[in-house]
Amino acid sequence: MKLLALLSLLFVFCSTTTSCNIASIVTYVASPDPSKEAVFVLPNVATVVFVDDRKNVMHPTRLRRVVAERITKDLLEKDILTTMISPRDILRVSSSSDRYGEPVPMDQLGKSVDASVLIYVEISGFSLTSDGQTAKPVANCSVKVIDVRNRQRLFPLEGISYPVRAVVTNIAPSRLAGSGEVRKLSEELAENLGDEVAKLFYEHTTGRLGENLKRQ
Repeated sequence: MKLLALLSLLFVFCSTTTSCNIASIVTYVASPDPSKEAVFVLPNVATVVFVDDRKNVMHPTRLRRVVAERITKDLLEKDILTTMISPRDILRVSSSSDRYGEPVPMDQLGKSVDASVLIYVEISGFSLTSDGQTAKPVANCSVKVIDVRNRQRLFPLEGISYPVRAVVTNIAPSRLAGSGEVRKLSEELAENLGDEVAKLFYEHTTGRLGENLKRQ
């Protein structure tokens, strides 16, 4: 139905213009969306997501849970993993240890909630504006996958953690006008970051140039 609607619109458009390469446009519309393969295939074992913010750049701190829960939700809904442990459990363990100024090693964090694999997400940047006036939400993090039982890194095998970036685009000026809108925008950015991290682990469509132009 969507394809028929698009073709009907194209027919109307082309009938009102002097030149229109219908064949090229139909080929574009009918072709499958471009896709990207998983960067790493997760082992299907009990897994937990832990979002760390050592630099304290994410405010309020509950947004850490928003990111972790989005990753967990996506991986379960896409049937990438069968068993995932609630991020709330591992955040609770981490908060208790941090209270005494003793960060728990990643493998111990995973073991504390009976996880076999830990997806470790370290927040490196989270901002809604670059100049204090113009909305330009950007979030950055790095990702590692840890084999908790064997105390070794699964991904990436070498070098630094895998970088991930998320944005919110085409934002209406009113999104920074009040505290309520700022809160919603922060949560949206956190959700987008979780979505981008989850996509590392499954094949997904990447969209086409010119899509998603509606202002939010």
